[in-house]
Amino acid sequence: MDALMLEGWTPILLCGIVFAIGMFIMSRKVLRSSLFSTSTALSLICIGVIIYSAIGIGGWEGMGLGLFTITILVEIWIGTVIGAISRSLNF
Repeated sequence: MDALMLEGWTPILLCGIVFAIGMFIMSRKVLRSSLFSTSTALSLICIGVIIYSAIGIGGWEGMGLGLFTITILVEIWIGTVIGAISRSLNF
């Protein structure tokens, strides 16, 4: 059972998967311009949180929050790109 928990990485991975699936579903429902605008806004929020975690919090706590936010940032764009490509290919 402990092998499934991945030594504490599970919340980070699950949050990333949830954001990727959410962006994929959103990419199927809204216009492409709205999708990219939303992705850009969420990315700017993530970048702001990363800067805050490095400067404002610092230490191990800031590194943890930064890693969590970087995972969300990457998964937002993975979901956006996969959704846009699958929509253009009509899957």
